Amino acid sequence: MGSELIDVKESVEDTFSKIQRAIGKSDYKIKTVEANKSIIAEGNREFSWAILIWPAAIVYYFTRQRSSVTVITTPNVDSGCKVTINSNGKTGDQVMALIVEILQ
Repeated sequence: MGSELIDVKESVEDTFSKIQRAIGKSDYKIKTVEANKSIIAEGNREFSWAILIWPAAIVYYFTRQRSSVTVITTPNVDSGCKVTINSNGKTGDQVMALIVEILQ
């Protein structure tokens, strides 16, 4: 689980567009969007193939939490915006890193 807070010099609209493109490059599905404010996307479940005992593997899979990333943009008073990113799971951290890379 990770989090980032980034100050961006671009407008909220431009920044939000970049965030959507970054998430679109991943295999994440957007679950919730509030235009130019927040976006929540989910990926696959965190699953280890080390547990392959049938039917325990199925129960294990469906009890695993999905990886996710949540992004919130807030306009700055002066110019630009603040971006808050929270991730959950290994692939969530990877998507967060992709978003951070695109915004910097």
